[in-house]
Amino acid sequence: MDQNAASADLDYIRRVLDRTERRVDPHAFHFVHWGAIVLVWYPVMNYLGANGSREYMLPVSLAAFLLGMVLSAVREMRLGKRPRLPGENTFVANQVMYVTWGVLGAAILLSALGPSTGMIDGRNVQIIWGFAYAVMAYMVGVVYRREFMWAGVAIFAGTVVALALPDVAGYLLGPFMGLGMIVPGMMAERRVRDLREETEAVAA
Repeated sequence: MDQNAASADLDYIRRVLDRTERRVDPHAFHFVHWGAIVLVWYPVMNYLGANGSREYMLPVSLAAFLLGMVLSAVREMRLGKRPRLPGENTFVANQVMYVTWGVLGAAILLSALGPSTGMIDGRNVQIIWGFAYAVMAYMVGVVYRREFMWAGVAIFAGTVVALALPDVAGYLLGPFMGLGMIVPGMMAERRVRDLREETEAVAA
């Protein structure tokens, strides 16, 4: 009887640990809305540059950047008041955050220093971001879910093609980077929603 009770206790502990491991909210909405912005932003920039409307490129870029930052800030403030997954596994979520900020920080630094020092042509800044998105997605896949890894591979391939075709780089990078963030991001968001509904059903 004691052995059966011990076995039942171990089984219960395994189920609890499994639920805890799966309860991860990587805040993938950032990937979704930034992916949507890039999906439109980069082709528009390519079009403006190719049609002699470069005076509009800076305002468009500032508007896109500010939109993304506002959306990120508002969503994070809402989650600060009420987490979507009570008792979530914050270890993995924090790893995703460290990966994201580490890669984006490096991309921002390269984007600023490269053109200013003459080491990188200003037109190739978008290539830097293509590779940054590829690395970020792949590393998020390593610490979180495999679909991000495949997205990173796809973004990397698209960026290599864009590097070889600079005249249409924006038209290529937009879909590869945008969809490469949107698709796995939406999968992660759906997973969080399902876990939240599961929690609410158990509580009820």
